[in-house]
Amino acid sequence: MSPDGRLSSYVRKFWILDNSTSEVPGATKYALPNTCFTLALIWGNGLIVDFPDKASHMTAGNYMVGELTTKISVTVLPYTKAFMVQLSPWAASLLSDCSFHELTNQFSTIMDINKGLARSFLNINNLDNTGTKQHILKVLECYLYPTAASEFIASCFHLFETHSTAIPFKIGDLSSFTGYTIRGIEKKFHRHVGLTPKHTFAILKIRLVVNELIAPTDRLSLTTLAYKYGYADQSHFTKTFWSVMNSLPSKFDQTHYILPSKT
Repeated sequence: MSPDGRLSSYVRKFWILDNSTSEVPGATKYALPNTCFTLALIWGNGLIVDFPDKASHMTAGNYMVGELTTKISVTVLPYTKAFMVQLSPWAASLLSDCSFHELTNQFSTIMDINKGLARSFLNINNLDNTGTKQHILKVLECYLYPTAASEFIASCFHLFETHSTAIPFKIGDLSSFTGYTIRGIEKKFHRHVGLTPKHTFAILKIRLVVNELIAPTDRLSLTTLAYKYGYADQSHFTKTFWSVMNSLPSKFDQTHYILPSKT
């Protein structure tokens, strides 16, 4: 489900994991890093999520999930529904003043990072998906107004998105673009995103590669993909892909992942 209006620059999309009528767990699927944060509103028995450090049982409740650096597996337990809100990287700092590097590959209850926001998510009618979406947007609208920090992060991501994928990214480019020192940029990313700029750009490139791999037509060879996205050679490409996906690009099977039906 897509967001509406002004908030579309902060809220990327809504997605629903619905196993509410089944007495058996849903098929385990993988979620991929995408440089976004996620709000997870969970009802029922919960989710089993295999984060890099350990598997966690996310019981019924409301959570903020931080940036991911590798794919994670998600299993929806019986009689469970989860409503997920994908936030742009610059939106999280508008919802909490916590240091987001502490949430990388982790999750926290929303109550622990913003009590007012958590209370606003109580008593949502989870049977009405459109109503749930509108309730969430109404709540978020009270928080999602730009600050100097959020506009800085957004401007950096704009540079990432317009930077040629065939040319290696250098943090000096961000420094020239924003006027901040390299150290200043790294500190802001550490606090407001939870990843380094270099790691962020690497994940964005891998996601573009995934989009190529799931394209229904005109799929490129792995060698062509490697050079298109600025990897020194196919070996470098494969090693970087493995670091995020824990699999080879030649073995990628989109049916194992939580992905949009088309890109």
